[in-house]
Order: sequence, then C-alpha cells, then structure tokens
Amino acid sequence: MVDVCEVMRKAMEMEEDAREFYLQSAEESSNPLAKQTFQALAGWEVEHKKLLQSVYDEADATGSCPALTELEPEQVDMVNEAGRIFETALEEVGDTLANDPTLDGAYATAMEKERKAIRFYKAEIENTDDENEKQLYEFLLGQERGHLNLLATTEEYLNDTKYWHFKEEMWMATG
Repeated sequence: MVDVCEVMRKAMEMEEDAREFYLQSAEESSNPLAKQTFQALAGWEVEHKKLLQSVYDEADATGSCPALTELEPEQVDMVNEAGRIFETALEEVGDTLANDPTLDGAYATAMEKERKAIRFYKAEIENTDDENEKQLYEFLLGQERGHLNLLATTEEYLNDTKYWHFKEEMWMATG
C-alpha cells in the first residue's frame, strides 16, 4: 500500500504540470474558445493542487487521510462551466472562429494529461482500503473526467462546428 503523502506528492506534480501546460496553451492560442478553456482548466488545477496540499499537510501531521467532508472541496459543475465558456468565447467571435494551427497538438496533449490523471486516480482507488482516500480519489477522478469531457467537447466544436450544433440540437428532433 502506498503512503497517502507519496500519492499527494505525485498528484501535486501532475496538477502543476497540467497547470503550466494549460497556461502556456492559453497564451499561445489565438482562438477565444480554446484560450478560455485552457485558462479555466489552469484555474481548476490550482484548486486541485490546494486540495491535495491540504490532504498532504493533514496526512503528514496525523498519519491518515482526512475525510472529504472535512476538506470541503469545490465541486465544479462542468456542464455549467462549459456553457459559460462557450457563451463568453462565442460572444467574442460571433459565428466564425479563428483557425489556430497549434490547437490540434495542444488538445491532444491536454487530453492525454487528463487521461493520465484519470488512470492515476483509478489505480489509487484500487490500491487503498482507506475509505477517506477512496472518496478523495473518486472526487478527483470525477473532476478529471469533467476536464476531459470539456476538452473533447470544445475540440469537437472547433473541428466541426456544424456537426457539433447538429449533435447538440438532435435531442429536440428525436424527442
């Protein structure tokens, strides 16, 4: 069984690496939707790192992982956040989005970082018998899945806007 402090160190490194990547990608992108997506992701990585640091500090002091309810983490509603990101970005550009050749590589790398985090937290859920740790890793797993979904959705929009609209509005036609 891996010490929770060691897991927190590794997780904080991943969150910091992702944050730096998202900030760089936001800075390099000329596309408002991608820029806002990466900026939001960078901000959420900061919040994750703060949560992980508080777990580390408590576990280092007491020898055990605190309960998730004690930590009171912010649960980001990714559906609402995605809507906000789309709305504000699209206000800036109207119906046309600037072609940005850097986005394919940025999105592929970003999604791989999120998949890596998902694999990491899944493995840690399997590697512990501590219920507090499991709840923490499940919370983080859900957040990382939300990040991946946001990236996939915005990438799909950028790659094929007409199909994205068709797919999003299809539920009205099929009832």
